[in-house]
Amino acid sequence: MKCEVCGMDYGLSHHCSGIPPLVTLEESAPPPTGFSPGYYLALAFNIARWDDIAIRRASRDSNAIYYGAVLWVVAAMLIMTGLALPRILGAIHFGGPAMIIGAIVGLSFGLAVMAFLTFVQLGLCHLIAKWFFDGSGSYLGVMRPLLLGWFVNCLVLIPIAGTLAAAITWTAVLMMVFEEVEGISRLQAFGISAGINVCFFILQLMMTPVTRHL
Repeated sequence: MKCEVCGMDYGLSHHCSGIPPLVTLEESAPPPTGFSPGYYLALAFNIARWDDIAIRRASRDSNAIYYGAVLWVVAAMLIMTGLALPRILGAIHFGGPAMIIGAIVGLSFGLAVMAFLTFVQLGLCHLIAKWFFDGSGSYLGVMRPLLLGWFVNCLVLIPIAGTLAAAITWTAVLMMVFEEVEGISRLQAFGISAGINVCFFILQLMMTPVTRHL
């Protein structure tokens, strides 16, 4: 649990100092105005490095949701192009412009499915934190840093060890965001992140068609 006054994590009890945690100038500085892709790209990389200040800044920044959505689409398209496009092209038995249209339709459908799974995954994590661990964050407050940090899933494109690396890194980002934004303990945040990730990994395996070689 986390003390609402001093912000200290504790087990059964602790001696509260009565002094709220200090907010640094870096954390309290207002976000940039106007078009600032460089700032949000740097913020995304800091979130991927588990920077707690970057996570809290992004969670309070209303513009972060838009930059996060764009970065999510770019990362998701890279993953879809690297993993799904060869299967889509292999399943298309015609050439020319029809093949291009078929590939675009297939990628668009895959992107929609991935977006649906992402929002459901993050929504479930948020609801579990709220209902079972008294999480104090909002859904948008959680979504902003997680959309910015979602690009770590591109590690899945690395041969052999990519899937494991992406799963570990994404679980760690989830854990840090839920700890900082929801105000729950690290152990609780890890349990939610790892549990939901395992469930969705199994779901994705079940949805993946099995190719049989005769």
